Order: sequence, then C-alpha cells, then structure tokens
Amino acid sequence: MRNRVRRAPKPQDNAYIQEVLSALKANPEKIEILARNCDEYKQQLHLKRGFLKAIERLEWVIHASKDIEQFEKSILADDYIGEVIRRYPLLFKGIKS
Repeated sequence: MRNRVRRAPKPQDNAYIQEVLSALKANPEKIEILARNCDEYKQQLHLKRGFLKAIERLEWVIHASKDIEQFEKSILADDYIGEVIRRYPLLFKGIKS
C-alpha cells in the first residue's frame, strides 16, 4: 500500500479558525450559535457524509468540553476529530460577528 500524502492546511482556513476561537474566548455564550448551526445543517436533506460526521464530532466536542480552553484544544488537535471539524469552517458561521 502506498502512504497517503497529507496536504498542508490552507493558511486562510487556519486563520479563520483562530479568529473564531478567539471570538469564542471573548464571548463564550456564542457556543450556542455553534449548536444552532449544527441543528440547522442536520435538518437539510442532502448533505455529504463527511459534513454529517463533522457535525456529529462538533456536537461531541461541545458536550464534552468543560470550558473554552478544552474546546479550543479539541478543535486544534491534530487528531481525527480536530481535522474533520476544521475541514468544514462553515460550521462556525456567525461566531465572528
């Protein structure tokens, strides 16, 4: 088997995620917007399987995180869950404003 080559993440995506996380640190109540985004997207009929998995993983992280610091570590982690969530920055819509 060939080893898969990992693509480097796009710098603008990482910058956006960093901005979102700093906005969440400044105003932790905005985590409710993330939960609403997940609910809104789950109601749509035709979504990619990967996007649905990202929604599930984000909901897990929201429920498992005790504070914003732990939430940030989970999102920025270089594990499967962090990578899946960061792949879909649309989930963080409405946090920066």
